[in-house]
Amino acid sequence: MKLWPRRAGGQLALLLILVLLVAQIITIAILAGERQGALRSASLEHVLQRVTDAYTLLDTTDPERQERILRALSSPSLQLSIDPSAHLTNDLSPTMTEQLAIELGLPRGQVRAAMEADKQECLSWHESEQDEHDERAKHDDHEQHLEDEERREHRKEREEERQEKRQECPPILSVSLALPTGQWVNARAQPPAPSWLWLKATLTSVGITAILLILTLLLAIRHILRPVNELSNAAHAFGRGEKVRIPERGPEDIREVTRAFNQMQHQVSRAQEDRGRLLAALAHDLRTPITSMRLRVEMLPEGEDRDRLLETLQEMQHLAEATLDFIRGSTTEQHRRYDLATLLDSLCGDLQEMGMAVEYEDSPRCVLQGQPEAVKRALRNLIENAVNYGQRAVVKLDATEKEAVITITDQGPGIPEAERERVFQPFYRLEQSRSRETGGAGLGLAIARTLIRGMGGDIRLDTGSEDQGLQVSVTLPKTG
Repeated sequence: MKLWPRRAGGQLALLLILVLLVAQIITIAILAGERQGALRSASLEHVLQRVTDAYTLLDTTDPERQERILRALSSPSLQLSIDPSAHLTNDLSPTMTEQLAIELGLPRGQVRAAMEADKQECLSWHESEQDEHDERAKHDDHEQHLEDEERREHRKEREEERQEKRQECPPILSVSLALPTGQWVNARAQPPAPSWLWLKATLTSVGITAILLILTLLLAIRHILRPVNELSNAAHAFGRGEKVRIPERGPEDIREVTRAFNQMQHQVSRAQEDRGRLLAALAHDLRTPITSMRLRVEMLPEGEDRDRLLETLQEMQHLAEATLDFIRGSTTEQHRRYDLATLLDSLCGDLQEMGMAVEYEDSPRCVLQGQPEAVKRALRNLIENAVNYGQRAVVKLDATEKEAVITITDQGPGIPEAERERVFQPFYRLEQSRSRETGGAGLGLAIARTLIRGMGGDIRLDTGSEDQGLQVSVTLPKTG
């Protein structure tokens, strides 16, 4: 199954949806980076403020009360202690050191700061919190009755949470500040990791916006391409000989195409009407002199010359009428709905009553839109050819979702593959089996294919079953 749509509307919709998704992903990535950076910076400022507040309070407090203050101010995320020496031997963050020195009013030599990426310690803090949670869970009745499978799932979830927290651990902040007494206040803190809860709201908002945009886009594409679909249907109908005028609507460029198509239909139809009038006049003009000549010849004394002249005039009249039949091509019959199975049953029944060896296999109902009399005329010609040159004809109708296929099979000598296209040319005859005495002027197949193609179908010649005879396949489009 191909994921890429075949129609222009589907391709345009899929392309715009992909562009929208890529743009949203890039936007979220940019916003996430900026937001996380801003949150980390704000968290660091908060930790530094706590350290400076703690130092100011310790600096103004009696030594005997400092221990109590240290215990009160310390927390899992901030460890404070007063030691004889500084934990930091070197200053590893000059920018932060200068900021603390200015805020506390201390010389730079008495302030040391560093940012250490100690993820192991960060993880140990989270694990200690998790261990406390697990210790409390041991006394939970529900935890006591967990099955082995649930316990494994619980441990797996814990491991995944630890892995996520290991990736989110920010650097550890270490600060050493000198007290006037010669001791040092050592602080070790971890700024809280930025929360990703905002991403849920962002993704929800983006998802709702994307859905609304996609729905609007699909409706707009459907509205814009509706005239294109109407144009396609009208073009197919015009190929079958129907004339359908399309209302001009939609964008201006589509209106121009529709206008050009309607104008083309009008010009072609007018040309066909002019040709029909010309053919009618030509038929009248030809019949008049032939009839006049026939009357004059019949008044001649009986004899061999008179009979030959009458035969020649009869042949001329037959040839002229057959030629006009071919030039007319499609009939002026109006298009309407008809049942092809019923038409074939009636036609084969009529030919059987005339003594022809015709066999029709019953077929289910097959409703088409077209010119039933033209179809009947073409099929009658083909079936009569099958009987005349192939002894008997077997007619069968098969219908698919898009077309109806009529197969006419005979038991004759068939037609060589090299000649199968040439027999559709006007006045072309296979002398071996379709001579003038038995096959007329050689216009039957040409007229039949002209009529069928005028309704959007076609005729194909193949070898019959068991490599014997000729099989004629007539296809007609199904339009509902």
